Order: sequence, then structure tokens, then C-alpha cells
Amino acid sequence: MPEPVIARITRAGKKFEIFVYPDKAYQFKEGKKVDVRSILAVEGIFTDARKSEVAPSSELKRAFGTTDLYSIAETILREGEVQLTAEYRKKLQEEKIRWIINYIHKNFVDPQTDLPHPISRIEKAMKEAKVRIDPMKDPEQQVKEVLDQLRKILPLKTGLVKMVVTVPSSAWAKARSLLLGQGNIISEKWSDDGEKVTLVAEV
Repeated sequence: MPEPVIARITRAGKKFEIFVYPDKAYQFKEGKKVDVRSILAVEGIFTDARKSEVAPSSELKRAFGTTDLYSIAETILREGEVQLTAEYRKKLQEEKIRWIINYIHKNFVDPQTDLPHPISRIEKAMKEAKVRIDPMKDPEQQVKEVLDQLRKILPLKTGLVKMVVTVPSSAWAKARSLLLGQGNIISEKWSDDGEKVTLVAEV
């Protein structure tokens, strides 16, 4: 279990802090379902966590409208700031970099060969382009910016294949579900009589 860190928020002119486990706190902030009880390293709301100064109930009520520990902790985690250690921040950044590199490797190819770029080449290009990855931001939200920077150094073309499928209307739902499981549906066109539908997807 990683060392606990402080999560804090300022409400009604007062600072409120809790001790949390950084890995679980970060998962919560990413929107994953995590029990708040498992995130809290210490069950208490503080005005100064390092000095163990407990927040008075009256201040909690004024700032949050409740004195319930878990409800307040959720608010702090959702709206406040989690103070990460340098070591944990580096770990998160490395995970994001690895995710982005693998994403590019799987979804883009060298237009000259139509083959994926080796992971080592993508890594080298990211260093040459001086790509910066935000450890606190979802990697999916950073891919476009990374690709824009990489294209100055590395030729990239999407490796997705376009698939066109025409099915009777009775099979539309099943076909759509199968295609969505493999990629993205670009368009759907129904026949004039409504008996058939043509789906175009990238897989």
C-alpha cells in the first residue's frame, strides 16, 4: 500500500484536509467505482492534517451542509486537490506514456510500409518531439495532441480498416452491436423501403 497523501479543498473560506491512499484516490477522480472507506487512510476531516487539527463540526456543517465523514470525503476527492508524492506522480506519468505508446502502436501504421511502427521508434520520436504527458490527465484526452507533435517527426496513418455491411432490418441491432464491439460505426443508411440497412464502420 503506498504512503498516504493529503487531499484538500477550500470551502467557506476554510481549508479542509483528509489523508488518503493516492492510488485509490486517483482511481476515484478518474470516475472509477471505489468505496470511499477504502480510500481514507485516517477517518477524520482536518483543518491541518499534518498537525492533526480536527475540523469542528460547526465548520463542516457550514461548509458542506453535513457532518457526515464519507459524504464530505467524497466532496473533497471529487472537487478538491490530491497532493501526490514525486514518486507516485512519476509512476502515473510512466503509465500514461506507456498507454499512449501502445495505443499508437496498435492503431497507426507507417504509410510507406502499412506496418505498425516499432514501440522503440515511437518512444524515440516522443523524446525527440519533447512530448510532455500530464500524469493527472486521462491519456485518451492527450492522444490527439501527442499525435500532432509526433507527425512532425514520424509519418503516421491510421491503421483502421473500413468495413461496409448490408443486412436486413431484422438483423440491424445484432449487426450494429457486433460492429461496435470491433470498432466505430461511421454511418448507417437505410433502403427506401426500410427492409435493409448499410452500416459503414472502422475496425
